Amino acid sequence: MSDEQEQESQELIPTVQDTIIFNGKPLVVVRLPDGRPGIVLRWICENLQLGPAAQVERIKRTEVITGDLVYVQVQTEGGFQTMPTLVLDSVPYWLATIDTKRVKDAGKRREILHYQKRAVAALYDWASSLKAVAALPKLVPAEPITEPTRPASDASLEEWIEYHQQMVAVLEWRRDIPPETLTPAHQRRIQVYVQQLSKISGKHSGTIHNDLKTAFDVPRYQDIPEAEWDKVEQWFKMQIERGRKK
Repeated sequence: MSDEQEQESQELIPTVQDTIIFNGKPLVVVRLPDGRPGIVLRWICENLQLGPAAQVERIKRTEVITGDLVYVQVQTEGGFQTMPTLVLDSVPYWLATIDTKRVKDAGKRREILHYQKRAVAALYDWASSLKAVAALPKLVPAEPITEPTRPASDASLEEWIEYHQQMVAVLEWRRDIPPETLTPAHQRRIQVYVQQLSKISGKHSGTIHNDLKTAFDVPRYQDIPEAEWDKVEQWFKMQIERGRKK
């Protein structure tokens, strides 16, 4: 078995996959099972007009970052694919060692220089947002608080005070409990809708994901409350209908 085949056989399943837009183009980013953020090389290489296979080989030859090259299962319009991914800590070095003096096309050189100067900050901003979400304290009790029995009409004042105190605790628990987010089945359904809308409208799937997140004011589409599912379906139907009319 070759080194590449061995690496691909050890593919990782990310806990988070997301798309961010940088300089008007999509970048697919992931959170690995061990918590480290990474960037899928395919899209960033395409944006920079670099051959992904050649960059993978260059990374493998660079001892200081070769250990941060992993293979990740990525959801694409054509289904899941195993793709080379670079851990975020090694991205600055990889980008910085692209020799722009050897790039003859002025536009391509400017794009690479822009990524070298600005892309890493955008990627770390995304990674920081994941840490912020993970760091939120879990203040809500794990077990539901049972609503107290209402006292009889002739109950004492102390019984009524105790009842209302218990009701305050119940109402606070209901207020603070986080809403249930989209089920795995509905998350998969979103991917189907995204593929349909992309084919009809010509929009890149990353752009559609960002439009969806903006519409529902969430950092990731997976964070949309399950109670909003009917609105999600309606949103996609409206977008698909608009795409067909163009």
